[in-house]
Amino acid sequence: MPRDLRPYIYLGLNQLFAVGYFYILVAVIPNRYASAAANLYALPILMQVMTLGAATVVVPRNEQLRRIGWWMVVVASSLLVVVTIVLIVRVLISAAFLSGVYGAFGKAAATSALVGVALVVELVGLLPLFQLKYMRSRAGRRAYAMAR
Repeated sequence: MPRDLRPYIYLGLNQLFAVGYFYILVAVIPNRYASAAANLYALPILMQVMTLGAATVVVPRNEQLRRIGWWMVVVASSLLVVVTIVLIVRVLISAAFLSGVYGAFGKAAATSALVGVALVVELVGLLPLFQLKYMRSRAGRRAYAMAR
């Protein structure tokens, strides 16, 4: 049994979130606009790349593959943070438009959009931030054979 369970916990969470993001995009909030769809589909794709990188921790005695996995997780989680920021900016722009154009009704819709921003921060932004912090820590580098 490994001492540090965090790589395995992150591996499970990454896969769970990747499947959840994909389901939500396909079944709950399909989008016809190309730029919005690209922004939204980047979420499950980058999360799946993080999953594949995190999965290299289970490969025994292959340090080169673990190093590649470490880089995959670090780059994908950094890009996911950037995509999350872009998504938050898009929602805030929509909230400002609704508030400015539609009066009192728009202000209520803008409030709903701000609740959406809070959900995006919690459901999309926190996991890659926490995982990036772990990967850059001594324990994360040691788990993925980056510490010498």
